[in-house]
Amino acid sequence: MTGLLRLPSSGATDSSEDIASRDRARFPPTKILGKSYMTHAMIEDLERRGVLEAGMARPPPYGEIEAKPQPDEVVVFRDFFIAGLRFPLDPVVVEIFKLFDVYTHQMTQTSFIRLNLYMWLSKTYKLKPTATGFARLFRCHFQPKTVFVKASEDAEASKADLQFGVYTFAFHTHVPSPVVAYRNRWGAWTTMWFYHKVPLMDPRGPILWW
Repeated sequence: MTGLLRLPSSGATDSSEDIASRDRARFPPTKILGKSYMTHAMIEDLERRGVLEAGMARPPPYGEIEAKPQPDEVVVFRDFFIAGLRFPLDPVVVEIFKLFDVYTHQMTQTSFIRLNLYMWLSKTYKLKPTATGFARLFRCHFQPKTVFVKASEDAEASKADLQFGVYTFAFHTHVPSPVVAYRNRWGAWTTMWFYHKVPLMDPRGPILWW
């Protein structure tokens, strides 16, 4: 798949208890992300501000619209770092991702806000944060997104399931939760994607990648 034609509205919403609506058709996954507007200058600015470690991130090559990370890289979005993502990942955060069987590029910004909330509260009250403790408070909410892609300019467009921005950590309905008072609309955040090195490895392959 080499061409992204358009983004229709999101499909049905469901939680990880069902993973996806049984009534919804599943389409082949696509690694297409679209054009990235991240530049070397933007990454250097994040490095100067201490958000990124020098030499650990790079923008995709010009014209690249499909994710092609190196074996030690993951795909991330600039706004993930505004929401609190930092590398290297805390080992507990790695265990949380393993428990829910999700990857960084599949998440939304809200997920990192809630991860930070859990880690901060646990450490503030001198409690040991754990993946199971996080799972008692949060579920993984799935919102599938479908696009039309082309294998070539002359090929017929076909439906495919996006693999980024489709999961959000949400409070369980039975858990008392704070009133939402943080940013929930992020504009065209998916156009600011880039690669970041992750030295941690996992039996599934490079950690936190599809």
